[in-house]
Amino acid sequence: MIQETILTLWKKEFSKNKNEKFLWDNMLWMQSKKDFMIKAYLIANYIEKIEWEYIWIMLPAVWSASLLIIATYLARKTPVMFNWTLWKEAFNHCVEFSKVNKVLTSSNFFDRVKNDFLEEYNSKWNFIFVEEMLKNVSIWDKLKALLKSFYMPIPWTIPEQNAVILFTSGSEALPKAVPLSHKNLVENIIGALKIFEIKNDDRLIWFLPPFHSFWFTVNTIMPLITGLQVIYTPDPNDAKTILEIIKHTKVTSITATPTFLKMIMALASGDDFKNIKYAVVWAEKCPEEVFKKFKELSPEWTILEWYGITECSPVVSINPISWSKPWTVWKIIPNLECKILDIDTKKEVEVWEQGMIYVSWTSIFEWYLDKELESPFEVLPPLNPLLSKEGKAQNEQGEVKWYKTGDLWKLDKEGFLTITWRLKRFIKIAWEMISLPFIEWILLEKYGSDDEVKIAIEAVENDWVAKIVLFSLEHLDLEEVNDYMRKRGVSNLVKIAEVMKIEKIPVLWTGKTDYKELKKLIKI
Repeated sequence: MIQETILTLWKKEFSKNKNEKFLWDNMLWMQSKKDFMIKAYLIANYIEKIEWEYIWIMLPAVWSASLLIIATYLARKTPVMFNWTLWKEAFNHCVEFSKVNKVLTSSNFFDRVKNDFLEEYNSKWNFIFVEEMLKNVSIWDKLKALLKSFYMPIPWTIPEQNAVILFTSGSEALPKAVPLSHKNLVENIIGALKIFEIKNDDRLIWFLPPFHSFWFTVNTIMPLITGLQVIYTPDPNDAKTILEIIKHTKVTSITATPTFLKMIMALASGDDFKNIKYAVVWAEKCPEEVFKKFKELSPEWTILEWYGITECSPVVSINPISWSKPWTVWKIIPNLECKILDIDTKKEVEVWEQGMIYVSWTSIFEWYLDKELESPFEVLPPLNPLLSKEGKAQNEQGEVKWYKTGDLWKLDKEGFLTITWRLKRFIKIAWEMISLPFIEWILLEKYGSDDEVKIAIEAVENDWVAKIVLFSLEHLDLEEVNDYMRKRGVSNLVKIAEVMKIEKIPVLWTGKTDYKELKKLIKI
């Protein structure tokens, strides 16, 4: 069982080789571990005076995001990662359950992203800017921070204590507030590193926001407790700058969604990726053309797809560097147990049969901040007595509490897992589960585009009647669409009921289609 916390591991790592370079950005250039520690203690002294337990942090991929997180821990507070891309209804919902009235951010960044409802909250709250915090410190405070950087005092923190509040994406419902403990995050990172053997001389580029669980855990906390060098750049849409930084700083590792990786590679040529060894993609299915382009730029290496969920801290399964297969993930991280069960019978499925994945271990959260939400856990008997071991959440009968992911998978004979999509992206027609992504992929062959999202499929079900709608940027003939699906072997049960022409397909910040917004347009 993990007894360490993020702070104890941070102290162990940063007490070694304090003058070693730790981070780089295009404003501060290289910063040493000692520089980082002094600033962390300075800011912690400020944050400690704030009466609230939860402190919201609103920053993109910049060094000060990591700094504020450690400073918040040193001040005995809990960071709440602020997603500024949410719409007003979702944002208000997040505020309700986080009970926060202080937001730490940067004045430059706030000026770029502020909107009407952020301005509204700015009048109620106090937005505290990092630049001002570092300016308005006394000589005495600076001397105290310098002294603390030598012996690194840290507050006593238990592993079960909350280390962060993150919010789910809200693409299919209002965001859920997910508290993750130090134990959750540390266990998750250690498990992932047992498979993904990144080395001390690797350099990781970070350009996606830390309010997402993957980039919070892998790009923020992992470097803080391992000393992995990090290169920061805040705008994920500025592919030109990201590519220049990759070349200039000799980055060896990229973590991104396939959408953002594709944008960067579209500008790359020759040996621009000569130092890149690892490209880990997340959050969406990676298209074949992205695999091919990466192979052209980095012939000796390949893209690795990882799978995870915010509630699981988030890594569940990853492809090791030594063996990967496109569109699959192979290894469940050590100690995390999983079952793939039939949706209706709850019995384990056979090889290549589709079922829902359930997981259990200490890297999984305890409960949502909103206690009224439906439980995502089910109590099931263990696969065998060996699985009912220390670390499992068991009841008196020795049964184990399993987290129901909502994702459907198939397992092949080699042990590779292939995700077939979220259960909510399936619809039942004549008692058969129909995959909406499958229909979408079929139609993309004829009506899709590599340059932009031109079509999307969504469906609603009411009184056992299902309606599937094709959204398109161009006018498409309904009869032609259905005829094409028949020719491609799609079941006769599946029929597009309507083609709806719209000006733009709504997308989330990750580049994925926002199906929640599309569903609002369907009438039945």
